[in-house]
Amino acid sequence: MDISHIYTRIEEKKRMRMSTLAFAGVMAIFLVSLIASTGSSFGGQVTRDIAMGPQNHRANRFSTKYSMPRTGQFSRTAARVAETSGEPWQRIADKLIDIDATNEERIAAVRNLLERRADVQKDLTDAAQAIVRDRNVESAKDILYPTGTEARKQIDGFEVVLRQLQEDIVPELNKYTRSQGDATLASLRSTISNPRELAKSLQTSPNQVNATELVNELRAEFAELQRHPEEIQKRLMSYVEESKNVFRRTPVGLEMPRYKVASKAREYEVREYEPYSIITTPTRKQAVSPEDPAVTTTANAKAFNTLASYLFGKNEDSKVMAMTAPVEMIADEQGSKSMAFILPTEASESTPSPSKGDDISIQRLPAQTVAVLEFPGFATEKEIRVQKEKLLASLQMEGKFTPVADTDSFRVLQWNPPYTLPWLRRNEICIKVKEVESEVIAAPDAVE
Repeated sequence: MDISHIYTRIEEKKRMRMSTLAFAGVMAIFLVSLIASTGSSFGGQVTRDIAMGPQNHRANRFSTKYSMPRTGQFSRTAARVAETSGEPWQRIADKLIDIDATNEERIAAVRNLLERRADVQKDLTDAAQAIVRDRNVESAKDILYPTGTEARKQIDGFEVVLRQLQEDIVPELNKYTRSQGDATLASLRSTISNPRELAKSLQTSPNQVNATELVNELRAEFAELQRHPEEIQKRLMSYVEESKNVFRRTPVGLEMPRYKVASKAREYEVREYEPYSIITTPTRKQAVSPEDPAVTTTANAKAFNTLASYLFGKNEDSKVMAMTAPVEMIADEQGSKSMAFILPTEASESTPSPSKGDDISIQRLPAQTVAVLEFPGFATEKEIRVQKEKLLASLQMEGKFTPVADTDSFRVLQWNPPYTLPWLRRNEICIKVKEVESEVIAAPDAVE
């Protein structure tokens, strides 16, 4: 079998990567020059402006009542600069990409980086040499983005998403498209060739969308908001806060189960959860094949809508409850899967019954100890299998904890709303564990 074309493609990819590395090296050198030039007029002006804080040359145009005293807000900034002076500059730079950082914290971070520009310049030079001279992008990444920094987590997450797209998502979609393409094309041809069927497929039931009713509801809600301007402000602030979840690894404003971290290993952590309640609905029975992405996606969407409707008032008491996090995907030893929402604490004592016809069950989970491994990107079937095996291997290697049940039983926690950037998504795979009891070997009796 002739495989020369495979090697040709590999070499082409290598050349493309080398070009990319060379470009990155040039950009790194440019950044080195920029940092080194902070003593020039431009850099000096930036340093002076930041050091002066709000009382810069532009602020002096205004009266003193609009100026902020340096002994107030920015005295705290100076203290924070002193506190972070011993940290690596990369951890300080993380504040610049933290969506929840205040302007004061960002100014403190920039000031600290300027004060430590010699360290920044050295690391940028070393990284540029690693890329251009040694062709070692991993070494450059370790220099500029050490493990544990937020920037490193985002870069690693981006690489995971690219791998998932190339090795998992796109191939699965291609496979599904090929298997379904002929049937879809035949159905489309049949519909087009039959005018009655085509007209029927284009008709929209008047009960599906009632534009007049929708407009009237919007007008009534807007009129109500006009009578309560404080409610408008409250909603706007909540929308702004919620929009930040696009860039958050863990969303805010949602109730979550309480736990404490009992132990940490390199690849995972062990948590001790307090009891909490969940509502569940099945997503896949044992007989359903997990290989069909369309079936899996449709089943998950249906389960999510069922559980969300319950929280939003579709229950026997018409009780509206707050959304919670994370969403749990539960697999048992028989291969069946279900989706679960966390019940708010206020609803745990008097939980309303599900509406008739809804396949929802309510469970109270006891306190439990679980090993948790976090991974970014998409929680596809293939990725879940990979991460599960990784967690089991890590548990076996560490030897401190062991699974308490069949290893086919596990949970996947998905913390983020759908609009969170994929490489920032927080997914976790959990397995119940117990601590391994150390064997005590009795010492032999002393020989007299």
